[in-house]
Amino acid sequence: MKDTLAKNGLMLGTFAVITTALIAMTFFATEPRIEQQKARKLLSVLNEVVPHKLHDNAMYADCTEVVSKQLGNTLPHRVYRATLNGAPSALVLEATAPDGYSGDIELVIGVDTQLKVLGVRVLEHKETPGLGDKIELSVSNWITQFTGKRFNADALAPWQVKKDGGEFDQFTGATITPRAVVSAVKNALLFAAEEQSKLFSAPNACLTTAPTSEVSS
Repeated sequence: MKDTLAKNGLMLGTFAVITTALIAMTFFATEPRIEQQKARKLLSVLNEVVPHKLHDNAMYADCTEVVSKQLGNTLPHRVYRATLNGAPSALVLEATAPDGYSGDIELVIGVDTQLKVLGVRVLEHKETPGLGDKIELSVSNWITQFTGKRFNADALAPWQVKKDGGEFDQFTGATITPRAVVSAVKNALLFAAEEQSKLFSAPNACLTTAPTSEVSS
């Protein structure tokens, strides 16, 4: 009996070690591909939220990293800087909505130096398909409501969903997700309004060389 138990234990232990090793190998093999896909998506989104006519620099290579609760949590977020003829023209802020229905919602917000919103996009989320996923541009145009709106830190009442007295639509049967996104965008814009000059003058924390052709294609 003891020999049988020992044998079974050894077999289970061996299986666990082999399985763990295979998972680790798969992770390390796919990690570069995942990072390349994320970089490719970021490059595309940067150009979506800041039109080409507003910048002549490579935004992916000009950013600063900041830690602020206004951007959603205490982890570093990047703020990309757009310039035109050497003058500041716009910022793209990474932000996290920590109070989505199913967890964090990762966003980028483009805003010009006059605090007009140029665009907002969702980078990553785990919201419910068919309900909360309407924050994705590929699913609905809800996220385009932000484009063109001017931000005034002294007039924050409109920066809520309509159910709370603001200007932004909520989803039928799903208010938590749009409420979280609107709040995160508002807080990020407050941060931009308060720190704009510092953000443009901060040291560069981004790449100084172009991404690989696979990433930028």
